[in-house]
Amino acid sequence: MPKEIYLVKVGMNMTEGVVEEWYIADGATVDKGELLYRLETEKVNLDVDAETGGIVKHVAGEGVTMKPGDVVGYIYAADEAIPDALPQAQATMESVAESVSAAPSPAPSAASSTIGGRILSSPAARRLAGELNVDVAALHGSGPGGRIVEADVQAAADATQPTASSPSLSTAPSPSSPMARKLARELGIDLARLRGTGPGGRITKQDVERAAAGDSATASAPAFASGEDRVVPVRGMRKTIAARMFESLRSSAQLTMDMDANMDDAVKLRNQLVDEWRDEGVRPTYTDLVIRAAAKALERHPLMNSVFGETAMTLRGDINVGMAVALEEGLIVPVVRHANRLSMKELAVESGRLAKAARDGALTPDDLQDGTFTVSALGMFGVDAFTPIINAPQSGILGVNRLRDDLKWVGEAPTKTQVMRLSLTWDHRALDGAPAAEFLAAVRDLLEAPFRLLV
Repeated sequence: MPKEIYLVKVGMNMTEGVVEEWYIADGATVDKGELLYRLETEKVNLDVDAETGGIVKHVAGEGVTMKPGDVVGYIYAADEAIPDALPQAQATMESVAESVSAAPSPAPSAASSTIGGRILSSPAARRLAGELNVDVAALHGSGPGGRIVEADVQAAADATQPTASSPSLSTAPSPSSPMARKLARELGIDLARLRGTGPGGRITKQDVERAAAGDSATASAPAFASGEDRVVPVRGMRKTIAARMFESLRSSAQLTMDMDANMDDAVKLRNQLVDEWRDEGVRPTYTDLVIRAAAKALERHPLMNSVFGETAMTLRGDINVGMAVALEEGLIVPVVRHANRLSMKELAVESGRLAKAARDGALTPDDLQDGTFTVSALGMFGVDAFTPIINAPQSGILGVNRLRDDLKWVGEAPTKTQVMRLSLTWDHRALDGAPAAEFLAAVRDLLEAPFRLLV
């Protein structure tokens, strides 16, 4: 009997996903543990390993939206007859593993990890290495288990970037992802007219969507006549964000209040910590200080760390602070677990890891689960105040705005100071305005006396 290939379920909240890219072609042979396909979900993209070896036959094509547990293909044994018409078995969610196979353990003796004499590298990394003429055997992998990922290849290529006059830059065709090619066919976009923004200049599906929307920064020539309507599919992360934000507003009583925090001492502390931890590669941000302050304030204000239900409220025992990270395709919220128990340095290290993993598409399901409160920063964009939307079913979210120059009075003299506005949105069903204001004031007080964040 053939072995079913399922659309694996990643996390309890996953409702749909697609095979973004088949790494093993239809009819080709796969070894057990070899990368089989790239899974795109509402939140994360993951590489899925083959659970057994054999001949791969596809049932689902790239980019087809399916439910967790659906059969996307089969693996046949080498001596097994493959029928002309493949069975269309329907899997149940309960029969599917909750996570993808773990990556092999690294072998520290080599420049890059190997297994069975093969260099551990993702198919996307190998393909990009071929495009950029990079020797993967000479790279150190930063992916799971020491696996070489696209970012490693791109970093090596950047270190030996050829000049603009190099023939390879002017004559090589622009690479593109399978999803980009499929979407381009659907929308009638000529890929030859686009400039890719992905690793190595690869054209991504976002590039195609922007071209369809008439973004001249992506297309090297107009793809449509001026004034013509464009249709861009709403799916994946953007579809999930739209549904959850609407549901959050529809199902809770959300209000927002703003409060200024004097950041003079916080600025000094942060600069000192940057200098102190420079040799260790740890660089705390102002958002890290706010996350730490929020976590300590949540210990004293448990109603803000709650879930409001139909008949009861649950005051969460753990304090896990989500940190919103803006990606090109949408917003994602990895979680700093037990943020109140981490030291300031440990928190800075963990938030840095999560932010990098989010940008590299390397977040795991555990990185996104079980948040109890969220911090969202827009200060880097010059924002003075905004209304963040609660990440349901949480009861609160704290917006971090820009650090701005202001004036304060010292006796009769005006003195320059630095101020940050904090924007708190809370669920009025869980707590009233006064306790919400007390929580926000506690965050402010910690930022204005930031030495308390170190203990």
